Amino acid sequence: MRQPKIVIVGAGLVGGSAALFCALALPSARIVLIDVEKVRAEGQTLDLAHAAAFWGHDRFVAGEDEDARDADIIVITAGAGVKPGQTRLDLIEINSKIVGGIVDRLAPLAPEAIYIVAANPCDILAHVAYVRSGVSRERVISTGTSLDTARLRTLLADRLNVVAPAIHAYVVGEHGESALIHWSGATVADMPLEIFLTRTGKEMGAASRDLILRSVHESAKQIKEGKGATHYGIASAVGRICHAIVTDSNLILSVGVVQAEVEGVADVCVSLPMSINGAGAHLLAYPEFDVTEREALQRSAGIVKAATATALKSL
Repeated sequence: MRQPKIVIVGAGLVGGSAALFCALALPSARIVLIDVEKVRAEGQTLDLAHAAAFWGHDRFVAGEDEDARDADIIVITAGAGVKPGQTRLDLIEINSKIVGGIVDRLAPLAPEAIYIVAANPCDILAHVAYVRSGVSRERVISTGTSLDTARLRTLLADRLNVVAPAIHAYVVGEHGESALIHWSGATVADMPLEIFLTRTGKEMGAASRDLILRSVHESAKQIKEGKGATHYGIASAVGRICHAIVTDSNLILSVGVVQAEVEGVADVCVSLPMSINGAGAHLLAYPEFDVTEREALQRSAGIVKAATATALKSL
């Protein structure tokens, strides 16, 4: 790929942080920030330029829609945020209209772009972007449960006293309350989780696993109570996805695309471990789930499917 052009729509905390992570991961990238309030994009760009002066990246631009022409990647972070007492699904109607409008404006300017949707509810909004853009499934990526998976591995690393990269365990399904942990496929230090627990004398019963899942779900709430917003984690996920696309690396992350079918639910965007490369995100092979996990994933997919139908009707 030539010098990559990454357009980030939404210059708030997530968009600004994503620009920084993308610049760190891809020093050659040209990064364009677009926001409905251009002064915000200009402020973020200026701040980023000052930061970049220390290490040489000087390709940040505060732009308008026209500056998205021929973009390689379009990242959508714009949208209303979750307020206290709300869930991500409460944002469906307003953010579907926002994302639909963004795609309608930018798709003709960047017909070869890969989309990354980080605005919430990201799975439903990725489906909206897929329908409105008319591109192939693999080219519209929901950040999905990539951040949930990072949170899971952080919790497990602390509990098991190993570094997070030694853990391969995924959160799958909806990026939301119906997500589940794929315990039956989890490995630690190249061993199935159950064997690792037995050989190290550690225990992780059903109650502990339920607590870990609740902790994954509640991480965002905990962060918001402490600092007011979450942005570094999801921005880092965006940067990692962009890096995998530009470098054509076949990185495996738990992200979503609109799958033809998941556990009997047709045309639904939920997260599974996907290979990410220069063509987008692809499911190499469907994971092996136990009976309980399959039922939970079917439920999760059904929730996303119903919410997506609501979103598409509102457009």
